[in-house]
Amino acid sequence: MAKFWFIAACVLLLLLAACQPQVMEIEVTRLVESASSSEGVTAVSTPTPVEIEVTRLITTEVVQEVPIEITKSPLGTAARPVQILFSPISSPAVIMTRGQVLADALAQATGLQFAVGVADSEAALIDLMCAAPGDTIGVLSPLGVVQANSQCGAQAGNVAVHPDGLNWQAGMIVARRDSGILTLADLSGKRGAVPDAASLPNAKAIETMLQEAGVEVAEIIELPGDNNAMLAVFDGEVDFAVGTYTPPIMPYEERLWEYGVDSAEIWRQLGIAPERSPIGYVLVIGEPEFGGYRLRDARAGIFDIQPEIYNQTRIVALSPQIPNETVSFGRDFPLALARQVISELQAFATSEACATSVCASDFYDWRGLEPAADEQYDPIRDIVAAGVLAQE
Repeated sequence: MAKFWFIAACVLLLLLAACQPQVMEIEVTRLVESASSSEGVTAVSTPTPVEIEVTRLITTEVVQEVPIEITKSPLGTAARPVQILFSPISSPAVIMTRGQVLADALAQATGLQFAVGVADSEAALIDLMCAAPGDTIGVLSPLGVVQANSQCGAQAGNVAVHPDGLNWQAGMIVARRDSGILTLADLSGKRGAVPDAASLPNAKAIETMLQEAGVEVAEIIELPGDNNAMLAVFDGEVDFAVGTYTPPIMPYEERLWEYGVDSAEIWRQLGIAPERSPIGYVLVIGEPEFGGYRLRDARAGIFDIQPEIYNQTRIVALSPQIPNETVSFGRDFPLALARQVISELQAFATSEACATSVCASDFYDWRGLEPAADEQYDPIRDIVAAGVLAQE
């Protein structure tokens, strides 16, 4: 019996040392003494519950997910070309044909592969740039630039130069000289006309200006085109009209007219009325190469039918400068490559090949590309903040 207890004790010690204990009950036998006779002691076996510790081993299967990184192909390879995205400003066939000329020129200049894509809308184009910010270049409107920057950090690269030689647009407020309207405040309670209620420079920027100045006009009507708006104010049908402002070409073409520095009607300092040239320009004194001014704002469009338009009207105010279309880059586009593309685009815009691409009249009709600066788009941000776009 002693040997039995010794073995049992050793087993118990091993189990206690190795495993987490679990308590259970077993039955063992113990000896008791019973005085059943005077001759001696009789051994009686009585079952008694005794607590011992046992261990149960449990095996658990653990599933762990291990992420595996798949390496992308290098940007500019056949498997991952740089994407040049356009909005549907023309037919898909025109866009693909004209855009491919640009893509081929960039491929030759950089040694990389470029692919042309046409989005269903500008909003869809922005979504594509946000989905692949390291691979995409997009041609956006000025409003699109601000939206893409706000949505996913896209950055402006090149801003387009239009046939007027400018990389910006502006609207002007015109009133009759006998109306007594000299400032924005004088427009309070007055009736006006705009040639395009959705235009940023000719409507939304002007509306934002009036809102910021605290001026409430009586009504603004929409008329088809600059000519009709200018005729409406000349004929007295409205108190003021909004039209496109293009600055005059300066005498001797020695410098460009400067926004915010030169008067909108700088030519009036000569005290000489404009007249039509034999080849159709509206001039003051003569051609710029002979010391005169060439006038190009919206009033020039109706000079033949109303030659007194300049004499009878004045410009009250100009809208802020609104940038032209802009080549933008996704937020994660490689900086060194972006700088190279910006430079190559400027060179391409001065080449003969541009005439069959973004400079074509059935595409963007650009005359050049210049580096864009973020602050150029602040007037668009002001328009967005004013909430006037929500009225469309």
